[in-house]
Amino acid sequence: MVITLGAEAALASLDAERVRVPAVTTLVVDNVGAGDSFTARLLQRLSARGLLGGHLVGLGVDDVAEACRFATRVAALTCSIAGPTSPWQRQPAHLATTDDA
Repeated sequence: MVITLGAEAALASLDAERVRVPAVTTLVVDNVGAGDSFTARLLQRLSARGLLGGHLVGLGVDDVAEACRFATRVAALTCSIAGPTSPWQRQPAHLATTDDA
């Protein structure tokens, strides 16, 4: 389970393990679509690593935390753009290697 807390953090829980992923500090222009961007990129990140489908075999809390870190960065990028615009797949590529959490 993943719960987003807006500017505070995201909380992830899996198999009785919990992790808190801090939000990324950003200049908020418009927060419309931030939650959708977060959820879409969380699922995309897990899917790209082959961790979705079936019965989620092999999915660990560290995998979910990594995907949440990526998703929080994408949500922050979404908030920095006016209007309900989600970043294209190529835009957040550099975010995957930035670890400010």
